[in-house]
Amino acid sequence: PPMIQTDTLVPAPAARESQLMERFRTERTSEAFERLYEAAAPALMAWIERFVATRRFPVDPFEVLHDTFVNVYRYAGSFRVSAPGGFQAWARTIAGNVVRRARTRSRVAGTLFADSDGAEKALVDGARTPAAQAEDVETAERLRAEYALLLAHYAAAYATLKERDRAALHMVEVEGLDYAEVGRRLGTARSNTKMVVFRARRRLMAALARSLAPAGEASDGEATPRGDRAPRAA
Repeated sequence: PPMIQTDTLVPAPAARESQLMERFRTERTSEAFERLYEAAAPALMAWIERFVATRRFPVDPFEVLHDTFVNVYRYAGSFRVSAPGGFQAWARTIAGNVVRRARTRSRVAGTLFADSDGAEKALVDGARTPAAQAEDVETAERLRAEYALLLAHYAAAYATLKERDRAALHMVEVEGLDYAEVGRRLGTARSNTKMVVFRARRRLMAALARSLAPAGEASDGEATPRGDRAPRAA
């Protein structure tokens, strides 16, 4: 039989995902990240759905997928292509931690608000002195002023976004629509909608960082990626 040229073989999906992750870890470009997302998201999403279903966790698998890739992007430097299981094992560990944190937050919130009477009693401090109360008022006024200033910077940063980015963020953050409905309105696939929202948030934070930076001080590379390029590692 003819000999098989091993250098022409297509790598298995798991190996290919690890290769793409290693490329993103090295290059830190949006192109490399998007190729990784397109290759790895479907299989990771299927794993997350099984993980959530078997444990009956009340979380949205698409939110878990999004948060997982946010962490993949953020902590890319910790990935080691030689580690057992490669990218699949690494990403599943991240996804599992995301699910567990979401479940823990849900339980804590349920505990805090289970007894509203007890919560109100815990928040009341009858021993506050007039001086302490005056200090509380001053602190509250200062926080309101600082919050108003932050909102002004946020609005200015939001105005710099492209129309589609503003529309996507408004539908998700303000209207509270799920990604399926957002994708239907934008005309994008559900998995691509996640990426649209992710990149819109990243651009918004970069614009906000530039707005808040002291005069004459340049923002760092991570806060101000050029165009659609992902920030490079320091």
